[in-house]
Amino acid sequence: MNSKTVSTVLLVGVLIVAGAIWSQNQAVSARSPKIRRTILLNFKPEASAAQIQEILKEVRKNISSLKGVHSVFTGPQINERASFKYGISMDFDDEAALKAYRVDEEHRQTHNKYNHLIEGAQITDIRDE
Repeated sequence: MNSKTVSTVLLVGVLIVAGAIWSQNQAVSARSPKIRRTILLNFKPEASAAQIQEILKEVRKNISSLKGVHSVFTGPQINERASFKYGISMDFDDEAALKAYRVDEEHRQTHNKYNHLIEGAQITDIRDE
């Protein structure tokens, strides 16, 4: 191979690598900042149906009022075979809204008020891509 061919091959290789890096950076910067949190939970047997409804109602009211929070769902699981019987789901505009929710004093008070009635929980945070 002559030096012109080697130079051309190297140039093509550099362009391919540069294109791949540019493409990867574009995909990262285009990623949505939105986050969906889902909380699955079970209540202890001593929690009455009325208490559970009140908890879900209060949680919905509290979370829905927070800035950057949308699409709040609370309620019973409809899949009878699922291991968790209730759920709470909400969408956050971005990570800052999720962080604000975590430290919100009213939210923390509501959690502490009812935590003794919760038997088990699972939390997932999913970034929209």
